[in-house]
Formats: sequence, C-alpha cells, structure tokens
Amino acid sequence: MPLTINELGEVRHTLLDLHKTLLDAERIRYEREHGRIATTGAFLGLVLEHPAFAWLRSLSALIAQLDEWMEEGEDPADPGLGSILATLRGLVGPERGHPTFSAKYWTLVEAVPEALVAHVKLWRLLGTK
Repeated sequence: MPLTINELGEVRHTLLDLHKTLLDAERIRYEREHGRIATTGAFLGLVLEHPAFAWLRSLSALIAQLDEWMEEGEDPADPGLGSILATLRGLVGPERGHPTFSAKYWTLVEAVPEALVAHVKLWRLLGTK
C-alpha cells in the first residue's frame, strides 16, 4: 500500500531534518580542518561545489525530486514516487549499497545523536508501506 499524502509530508519533514543535521555535522568537520566559514553564502558555495560535501548532494537531489513530485500533486500510487522512495531507502538503508554516500552517512549517524534519531524516524516511516 502506498504512503498517504500525510505520511509523505511526514517523510519529507523528517528527511529535511536529517539533511540539515548532516549538513551541520559536515560543516563542523569542515571547519575543524579548514577554519571557520565566514558567511552563509560561502557555506552554500561549499555545499554546492566542494568535494567535502559532494556525498550529500545525492540526498539533496532526492529531496528536490520529492518536492517536485509533491508540487505536481500526483497520485501516491504513482510509480515515479515509488522510484524516489526506493532510491531513498537504498541510500539510507542498512545495506550500505552506495559506497561514497554510505561511509560518510553512517559515520555521522553513529556519531551525532540527532542524526541517529532522524534516521530511525525516517526509516520507520519508509518501512511502514
């Protein structure tokens, strides 16, 4: 059974929380190595361009795809949504099937309590249907 629109909204909200927590943690790691990032604009530039943040771009792209799908107001049984959710499950799942993403993701999930909480909540939401 597909997710309802309300459940999908909860997935999106939890995914955004997880993404922000991962970005914040990666920023801290980056600043320890390279020094303080002066502005929000400079940080955004790093997120978009710097290799230290490249692993997060696949998660960012999925969020954008989910947002586009939700804006179009499609049917939750649509195969396009199923594909987005399957990709998300594969990305954050315990199989660790995406070497570039998984290594950094699981390091942060295991080290940052907020990331772990968001991961568990997201995984439960994704596993409900």
